[in-house]
Amino acid sequence: MSEVEPNWISAVAAVLSGVATIAAAIAAFLAFKLQQSLAKTREELLKGDSLLKNIQLFITTFADVHATAKEVSSEERREKLGLLSRNLQYTETIIKSLNPGIGAKIEKWRVSPDSEGNNIARVVDHALGGIGATVGDKYDDFLFAKAEELRRIQDIVFEEMRA
Repeated sequence: MSEVEPNWISAVAAVLSGVATIAAAIAAFLAFKLQQSLAKTREELLKGDSLLKNIQLFITTFADVHATAKEVSSEERREKLGLLSRNLQYTETIIKSLNPGIGAKIEKWRVSPDSEGNNIARVVDHALGGIGATVGDKYDDFLFAKAEELRRIQDIVFEEMRA
């Protein structure tokens, strides 16, 4: 039987220990990268979920504006329209913080005038809430058109979430 040199055994053990250390370091690095990726994905999912909830809240609030605008003009109606208008602005701010691109679309939706110069602020705050105008065909058509624009913005949110 041949005798194995103890120095060779020590050298092989040291090499194998070094390889195991390198493999452990690589595994730790890859685990860290995976954890970062999962955290980022989770954050994006939570952010997307919050964005979607706020878009839906925005649409619901706008539907409340439309329904309230059909009520008989009164001080209560004026106050409710004012509150709903402030809620729209507040929700818009939240949407902007979650997704500046969608927030810009919402802001444009709110401030951009139609062919007659009407925008959400003018119609909701001034015409319906301030001077007590009733919805009628003119404002009803305007509000329906704005609701359709909101649905298109919501579709964009869904598309971004799928991507």
